[in-house]
Amino acid sequence: MSKPQRRILLFLSVFLAAVLTALTTATPANAAAPPRSTTNTNTVIFVHGIQGNPLKTGHDCTTSWADARRHFKDKGWRGNLLTFGYYRGDTRCSHEYGGNRDTPINTVAKAFANYVYDNFSKPSKGSKKIDVVAHSMGGLVVRAALYHTRRGTAGFPPYLYIEDVATLATPHGGSTNDGFCRFLWRQCKDMRPGSAFLDALPNTMPNSRMGTDWTTMSSFHDGYVSESSGIAGTAEHEIQYNDSRVGHVSFPKLATGTYNARIKNNSTWTGWGRRAAPAEMARIAVYRPSTG
Repeated sequence: MSKPQRRILLFLSVFLAAVLTALTTATPANAAAPPRSTTNTNTVIFVHGIQGNPLKTGHDCTTSWADARRHFKDKGWRGNLLTFGYYRGDTRCSHEYGGNRDTPINTVAKAFANYVYDNFSKPSKGSKKIDVVAHSMGGLVVRAALYHTRRGTAGFPPYLYIEDVATLATPHGGSTNDGFCRFLWRQCKDMRPGSAFLDALPNTMPNSRMGTDWTTMSSFHDGYVSESSGIAGTAEHEIQYNDSRVGHVSFPKLATGTYNARIKNNSTWTGWGRRAAPAEMARIAVYRPSTG
């Protein structure tokens, strides 16, 4: 074999190796998304809201979600029930991102999105789908995480597999009942109606790569998030409570009993009647697409 022929052969070998490497690397990222299904085996991640008490620096995730997680287990949930915290002062969370109340919500959303991708969505973790239940500002963290991931915003992962999201008393339309909070912390400013953060989010709730089924809940007796703000935007399912026992703080704690509420699936509201507690509605929402 002549010297020029050896050079050509070497070049072709290097070229083919590069092509095979690229194909091998690209295939998992382009693999089919996990199928949607009615299941109680998904991992559920619970995301807390803002810590509004200036004397505290975080949440105890185990305490905050004790009632909801216990209820899921009592109802036979077989998947892991994890918690995501985003304050330095958070304790007993499955994952803790060390931010504070001046950390922009988009920054927290980026941390949450990368946590989900690195631990569940990416191929090396089995491309597993998860569900999310979020309270108050936590719902905006999830909403922004899905939106900016889908949009391809710098720093967010390439995709996520989040099958279902249920938000409890999340100010999707903003909150004006924040008292001194708006003068103290960036996160409160982000949640004010007309903020740059809220204005950047589309009206329709965002999807992950596999599609995401959203359930939003609000209460007429919430002193921080109005009944309209809690279900603002377009979600597949909306639930409104008109019961004095369902307030902002009590949302994630109410797991049993029945409460005066109504439900809208797609576009039609049911009449007012006795409905399950918010934590039970959240379980139903992430278990199956319909909450009717």
